[in-house]
Amino acid sequence: MTADFISAKPTPDLTFISQHLFTAILWVNDELSITWLNAQAEQLLAISSGRLLNQSVLMLLAPEELKTKSSTLIDSPKDKTCSLTERFFQAKQYQQPFIDHDHLIHSPLNGNLSLSIDYSVTPVIYQQQNYFIIEIWGKDRQSRISEEQRQQQQYNVARHMLRSVAHEIKNPLAGIRGAAQLLQRQFIKFSERSFNTHTTDTDYPSLISSPILNSDNHLQKTADKLRSYTDIIISETDRLTQLIGQFLGSNQLPHWQMLNVHEPIEHVLALIIHQYPQVLLQRDYDLSLPELCADKDQLIQVFLNLINNACESMTEFAQTLQQSVPAVSNQLTSDSPLNNLDFDDGYQPKLHIQTRVAFQHTIAGQQHKQVLQVAITDNGSGIHPDIIGQIFFPMVTSRALGTGLGLSIVQDIISRHHGMIDVSSTQSQGTSTNTNVDNKNSKYSQTRFTLYLPFHQPIAEN
Repeated sequence: MTADFISAKPTPDLTFISQHLFTAILWVNDELSITWLNAQAEQLLAISSGRLLNQSVLMLLAPEELKTKSSTLIDSPKDKTCSLTERFFQAKQYQQPFIDHDHLIHSPLNGNLSLSIDYSVTPVIYQQQNYFIIEIWGKDRQSRISEEQRQQQQYNVARHMLRSVAHEIKNPLAGIRGAAQLLQRQFIKFSERSFNTHTTDTDYPSLISSPILNSDNHLQKTADKLRSYTDIIISETDRLTQLIGQFLGSNQLPHWQMLNVHEPIEHVLALIIHQYPQVLLQRDYDLSLPELCADKDQLIQVFLNLINNACESMTEFAQTLQQSVPAVSNQLTSDSPLNNLDFDDGYQPKLHIQTRVAFQHTIAGQQHKQVLQVAITDNGSGIHPDIIGQIFFPMVTSRALGTGLGLSIVQDIISRHHGMIDVSSTQSQGTSTNTNVDNKNSKYSQTRFTLYLPFHQPIAEN
């Protein structure tokens, strides 16, 4: 009875299990055609199952081998290297798996996008037929996760140190401001006392002498000058206090609410974009996105900082182009201002905003089936490779007029939302003083900030 009861237990659906694995899996038949794949394989390879099914696995892993095979050179005795087809044949013959590390996928199936992977091939016999199980791990994904974790640790350490220093500075600043205010009050009382004494003496004109009047005027001027000094001390301490407040960040807990992410984006665009009429705005929204659990005000602050930085970067880059083309400016007439140029060499500032759903994304070691992806791209001056790794640290900026605090605030808010932000940038060659036609068609830099936010917040659900 016990044995019958145990054997009657339902066996797990292996297809269902495979669809929920983090590993990309391909099921390949004896003819090396892909007959099945899981969802993670689609996400990792960026290819739909409809395009992969019934395709040769060689088209994915070794497309050049198919070309060689079609020209009958694969079996040439001069070819001393073991082809992938031969490795599959040997694995099936000896029932011996094999692994390939640091393999670069560059296939027309995924638009010739380069992807570094590790993969293993395991020969199996299923229903008296030979098959291969191919497991694929993305090297880019693993290195990206490791790099994100390292940068997040560095950011947390730097943030903790800055907050500790800011707290130590904040208290003395309060004392300095209080002492300056007391000193200013004393100067005010001194000025009033001097004025009252001078008024009393005017009742007896015979007692007034020129040296006394000159002395009073001198004291009054000295008091006014000292009061201006205290005003400077108070204003500067207020400025430093505000700066330290930005370092420390807000202590207010997020106000979680369900919202459409396009609402804060459009709110920010309504505030900013009219200030930059020369910027071409390109929206690429996925209107089917589910609602997001987030703090709307904090998301507005995030998009405000990112979009404003992008527009300012493009504006500064356009000014740099104008200043670096003397040949064009010399041809201007005296009544043609430089600002009327169409950015000299045809440069058009472009701001591209894209919203998507990213599948099977890892944030801070936690795997999410779906996350919100927002990409903000501009073609401004770009970010120098020397500082792109520290761009989210306070006081680090790539712009001449930047403060280095905006992106630090963005990073802090995104971290509170259990998300992550990534940046990529390509340097421009458009600032060259060469004004020939070929240079006009050169590619400008592109800077992209990509936000990843989970649709649900664990704190809000508890």
